[in-house]
Amino acid sequence: MCDWEEFQFICGHHTSRLLSYCHFARTDPYHQCFGVKVLKHSWVQNCPCQPCQDSMQAAAQSSSRGKQ
Repeated sequence: MCDWEEFQFICGHHTSRLLSYCHFARTDPYHQCFGVKVLKHSWVQNCPCQPCQDSMQAAAQSSSRGKQ
């Protein structure tokens, strides 16, 4: 049972990151874990995820070009 943490963004997306491998994954040459994914931490971010930030920035730039 590997340990994970989750990041929740205000845009509704979320992402997970591996904190530590379980005993079975540490001894497996490919670090495969067939156990349960244990969520140790869940972090709420007050910003959108990077792809959403990029799309909002691109939309803002395209709309400002149309006004010129």
